[in-house]
Amino acid sequence: MRILVLGAGGTGGYFGGRLVETGADVTFLVRERRAGQLAKEGLRIESPFSNTELQVKSLTADRIDTPYDLILLSCKAYHLTQALEDIAPAVGEGTLILPLLNGMAHLDRLVERFGSSKVLGGLCHLAVTLTGEGVVQHMSKLHRVTYGPLEEGQKARCAEIEALFSEAGFDSKCSDRIRNDLWKKWVLLATLAGITCLMRSSMDAVAATDRGTSYTRAMLEECVAIAGAEGFELDEKFVEGTYGFLTHKSAVQTSSMLRDIQNDAEVEADHIIGDLVARGDKAGIETPMLDMAYCHLQAYVAAREARES
Repeated sequence: MRILVLGAGGTGGYFGGRLVETGADVTFLVRERRAGQLAKEGLRIESPFSNTELQVKSLTADRIDTPYDLILLSCKAYHLTQALEDIAPAVGEGTLILPLLNGMAHLDRLVERFGSSKVLGGLCHLAVTLTGEGVVQHMSKLHRVTYGPLEEGQKARCAEIEALFSEAGFDSKCSDRIRNDLWKKWVLLATLAGITCLMRSSMDAVAATDRGTSYTRAMLEECVAIAGAEGFELDEKFVEGTYGFLTHKSAVQTSSMLRDIQNDAEVEADHIIGDLVARGDKAGIETPMLDMAYCHLQAYVAAREARES
């Protein structure tokens, strides 16, 4: 199976690198600068599991001249438009695209561009960053990819991916309820990002305040209600487990979106929070906590753009 990994940053670099370690046929689709860095220094991964330096294949979008069997799409949502253009020459009749983006809106765009038979559902759980020196820095022992068919006809191909991923140095799961899995991650992520960005604090600091757990509960319930309106009823065990995870006084986690704000970087505001607000509006669900979080993020985006102009 010939695999094209879009990007050799945190997510793509980590999962792609672990596949390279197994001998898989992996090529990284990167920009010119990253291609030069990989050629000179290799792909470097630092992880609690193992550190490694790998010689890898890479190319730029203008050099794609043949389709790939599997495309691993791990870009940020605000780079999706360019990513669709970049991977287009690599999509052939038998290509499958496995996106690891958050939220759901990207699925519609991928299907619209390439057809429903080529798009799988996918998500990952991974705390990772790319350092200024180009090192993929894995920051916890969580490294899981969950994926699955969105159509019946994709099941046999997913079995091929399952065999490939089972040999790699990360956890993987082929799910027959991938849309439900996507909603669960979106609900968790939107609540975490919404609260930490609003409060500009980690979850343990929020939980230590007088009303922090109440605000967290309210935002979580808004997200769950929207999922239900979309046809995905999330069970009480998941909801209460998520609430306990987010409000435990030892829950020191922040969100990647808050870290992006702290670094004055772009954020996935529209994709993670804005899309939920729009779906809530469509279903007639009141979402005061999500509305406030989205307003906060829109104000940050506007101020950032003003500073750059």
